[in-house]
Amino acid sequence: MQRRHFLGNPAVAILFAVTVLYLIGLLCIYATEFTQTGRPINTIKQIVFAIVGLGVVVVVRGLGYAWFARNGYLIFVSGVVLLIPLTLARYVSFGDLIPNRRGAYRWINLPGFQLQPSEAMKIAYIVGLACYLRYRENYRTFRGLIVPIAASFVPLVLILLEPDLGTVLLMMPVLAIMLYAAGARGKHFALLAAVGLISAPVLFFQLQPYQRLRIFGVALQSNTLRQRLIDEPEKFAFLGTKRQAMEWEVGAGMQLVRSKAALGSGGVLGQGWGNGTYVEFDLLPDEHNDFIFAIIGHQWGMVGCLAVLACYLIIILAGIELAAATHDPFARLLAVGVVALMATQVTINVGMTIGLMPVTGMTLPFVSYGGSSLLTNCAAIGLLLSVARRKPYMLSKQPFEFEESIGRDVPVRPTPSYRKSI
Repeated sequence: MQRRHFLGNPAVAILFAVTVLYLIGLLCIYATEFTQTGRPINTIKQIVFAIVGLGVVVVVRGLGYAWFARNGYLIFVSGVVLLIPLTLARYVSFGDLIPNRRGAYRWINLPGFQLQPSEAMKIAYIVGLACYLRYRENYRTFRGLIVPIAASFVPLVLILLEPDLGTVLLMMPVLAIMLYAAGARGKHFALLAAVGLISAPVLFFQLQPYQRLRIFGVALQSNTLRQRLIDEPEKFAFLGTKRQAMEWEVGAGMQLVRSKAALGSGGVLGQGWGNGTYVEFDLLPDEHNDFIFAIIGHQWGMVGCLAVLACYLIIILAGIELAAATHDPFARLLAVGVVALMATQVTINVGMTIGLMPVTGMTLPFVSYGGSSLLTNCAAIGLLLSVARRKPYMLSKQPFEFEESIGRDVPVRPTPSYRKSI
């Protein structure tokens, strides 16, 4: 008997939500760009990226998740190899091939296109992790967690050295959610969290000063705290300098202050498409990519913001339904990884836009301008659609089933039988 889905057809629901998000983003990019410059160059590029992205969706879906299961480790290693030149660029000049932008080395200049390897690594990471965790039971012990954590450590360090704090913050929740979906035990997560808290101060002081200032930017929104830093600079030196506190609203905190102002000025229904101060004038840096959610709120108000969040909710619910419907462990972990990636990225982007999270340079999936980001997210959607499409007969145990036995979880080993995943 075919299983009924809460969203009807999850694949159609995903495609509908993605299309709506892309069109909203394109309208915002065009409105700000054409109003301010009269030349829709980025809009045209985004349309080209979308056409290429559609091709990526078709190819990934056509290959099927089984192909990625066979080549998962190779894909992961390839992603890591792409990150290495970016780390070396800080010490060895690659000329215009790897440019220095604001002290960061994140892009590789290719003919007509700029590749951001950390974006590609997101997909490679999910595929490689799903490959390792399928059918394995040793992650139910703390020793068994060492391999996935150590494998995660390599790309995380390379990305942090670019530096790209946003992607690092994105990948850690993906790791935790995929381990949880695979059956890792709660006490191991607690131990890992304790290790993370202990090592956090050491890692924090390895960050660049501007990165530390961004992290404390959430707290420095408080006028009271900034005044304390001004009055007692020695006592609160870990937050920044007295001068940084005095100039925060026009310096390090300017982007956040204007982002919140743009959102607040939209009210319930917004200023209207192409209207408003933050559309007509170049007042908000990165308004077409990292802070495009503020422009959505400025033009279409709270209603527009809720519509965007509803589209992401559709994608997440559809991905969860696909993960629950398949009996293939790799496909299930793949769907969980994509859902975790999407949910975490949206949370970080929206959180930094409204001042609840540090400003980390995180794009809004399918909405923000950018070729690498859009193509990466299209590949993620292609993976979800491949899970929705493939319904192989399998001879295997059912994955991730556990029962209580003498106070501890023990994997269930049902009798092998032919099953059709739906």
